[in-house]
Amino acid sequence: MGLDQSFWEILDVTDQAALRAAATRVTFEAGSVICHQGDRSRNMLVVSHGRVRVSRFTLSGEEAVLAVRGPGEIIGELSAIDGGGRTSTVTAVDAVSGMVISAQALKKLCEEHPKIVWAVLCVVVSRQRATGDQQDLRTGPSLHRVAAVLLDLAHRGASDMITTVPLSQRELAGIAGISRETLVRALKTLREAGIIETRRTSVEILREDALRSLCGI
Repeated sequence: MGLDQSFWEILDVTDQAALRAAATRVTFEAGSVICHQGDRSRNMLVVSHGRVRVSRFTLSGEEAVLAVRGPGEIIGELSAIDGGGRTSTVTAVDAVSGMVISAQALKKLCEEHPKIVWAVLCVVVSRQRATGDQQDLRTGPSLHRVAAVLLDLAHRGASDMITTVPLSQRELAGIAGISRETLVRALKTLREAGIIETRRTSVEILREDALRSLCGI
């Protein structure tokens, strides 16, 4: 049980059953907005299937993509706990299904199932560390930054690695902290080395080992 596991993977079958019993099943079509930055809703979403894009909008209206989250991960845990506004906008990348837990139900679950508290804590700590890692990336070579971002986005849990990163070049450039032109050059280098294939709105990873080598992992 550790930070390399998703929220759902940390829970045992008893905790998972309790969470299912307290939840409401929901579905979202690809492209639909699940929640908007600033919303006051206090529900937490556990993603069961599909992927969601997490982003923030600047005062000028520009979107900055922060992460892509997939099965087993949670969305909205901070608002469910402290009642504050949503810190980001969440959009369904694919058709998404999941379980919604109200703040009241989450509080009761945490009181009765300590492992759920631990799972939420692990998520919060992991995401805090990821924020620091992203800041560190912004000081390294652009090729290394892009490789690290692709690896991070491809891994949604210890047992779940996706091969296609569903983000445009503009979105990837924003996460890596580089210009779109610099990103294009880095992607071209990786593509010519046979490490990735690129499409208009996604990148397919062909050789994870080569990306890890670039990152010194």
